[in-house]
Amino acid sequence: MFNDSSFDFLAIFYSILSIDTILRLSNNWSSFWDDKITAKDKFILERVAIFILIPLGVFFHEVGHALATLQVGGEVREFQWRVAWGYVIAVGNFLPVESWWIAFSGNLVSIALGYLAILAVYLVKKPILKHLFYTFSQAELVYSLIAYPLFSFTSVRGDWIKIYDFSVKPYAQITLIIHIFLIFTLWLNSKTKWLAKLLKLPSLNANSITDEKIMTQTERLIIREFQVSDIEALAKILAKPEVMQFFSPTGALSYKQTAVKIQSFLDSYQQYGYGKYALIHRQSKRLIGYCGIAVEEIEGKLENELGYRLDSDFWGKGLATEAVKACLEYYFDKFKFDSVLGIVEPENKASIRVLEKVGMEFVKESTLWGKLVCIYKMTKDSPQ
Repeated sequence: MFNDSSFDFLAIFYSILSIDTILRLSNNWSSFWDDKITAKDKFILERVAIFILIPLGVFFHEVGHALATLQVGGEVREFQWRVAWGYVIAVGNFLPVESWWIAFSGNLVSIALGYLAILAVYLVKKPILKHLFYTFSQAELVYSLIAYPLFSFTSVRGDWIKIYDFSVKPYAQITLIIHIFLIFTLWLNSKTKWLAKLLKLPSLNANSITDEKIMTQTERLIIREFQVSDIEALAKILAKPEVMQFFSPTGALSYKQTAVKIQSFLDSYQQYGYGKYALIHRQSKRLIGYCGIAVEEIEGKLENELGYRLDSDFWGKGLATEAVKACLEYYFDKFKFDSVLGIVEPENKASIRVLEKVGMEFVKESTLWGKLVCIYKMTKDSPQ
């Protein structure tokens, strides 16, 4: 049923997911380690546990076999670790109990790693690390106590066939009793979560996870990353013709077009670490538009371009100026931009006033996307 080719295919697939996980972790490094656990953080920590820590567990599993082989005077003829699986070829004149020990040793390492990860949950302070080690501990114990034993017997290959050679007394018999007890405690924990309670693991239920990653705040606004759940609220705003009157080749947007726009914001967070952010009105708790910077090609050069849209229900209150000023301060401080451009149509007097109020200076007129526009600019040395 299984052969080395099928295992190698599994290893390639697993390796791709491991690399993808490393890239996701790298792109979200700062936010992953802050004290606020978002749904995205939870997703990444589960991927790290399964696709980075589990392969390390497989490696140390094989190291356990190799060390046991050397301990009983054998030779490690071949050592293979292929991310999701591996093997050790042990050569020597082994007694039955020595063969049993070689087979059991790697699995003992795997089980020990699962329980050491539980100890780590107790020792570390950061909530994200607590959940990372806890998730790894449960995955590693399921793998070592249930999945691998089942694989060994159903595929007629693997360590557990030797481990449960009951002619090797009393080791196989004692192992069976302990094995049943550990599986029972694992099952009981899956039902009652007694271990999480004992470790006082912070809850990650729907009420405790926040999807909101706040970038900056003002007296009247919370400025945060967009979420997929924001589509409906933003679609209602961008469907208004007056909101989309200027500098929009499509005019008012449909729900589907808004979904595409929000996805472009999310992609920008991943690619550049920044983008357009949601504006939340503190008093009403409503999403009232967006403000932020996108990377755009302007006159043949990639530039950081400021852009914003505000629900017309909130015009004339100075909120656009408040949002733009806060965003520019945040971007220049955090990302150390050399400059930011603002593109506005000459007829859009309200936006021109906003750009001038925050300290952006007129540079020139140009034609972009088939429209006459005014280009404004702010540099890191401009007064803010």
